[in-house]
Amino acid sequence: MTVLYFAHARRISTVAQEEITVTAPLSSAEFWDLIIRRHAGMAALRTSSRLARGNEFLPADAVIAPSDEIVIIPPVSGG
Repeated sequence: MTVLYFAHARRISTVAQEEITVTAPLSSAEFWDLIIRRHAGMAALRTSSRLARGNEFLPADAVIAPSDEIVIIPPVSGG
């Protein structure tokens, strides 16, 4: 799967994008566990960030396929 890191997630992970090999679908919780194992600092964003696939935010019970492109979108502020 391809994982894209936006904004603060990019700063924490130190990468904009990475390919992660998984062999089976993951729940959103399993996905976050995987990301946090790779980038421990991402634990701070787990409860406040949204996951997206394509142009849609994923629900908390989403199943993520090995071929998906997932975007991690942390909270942002604007004015």
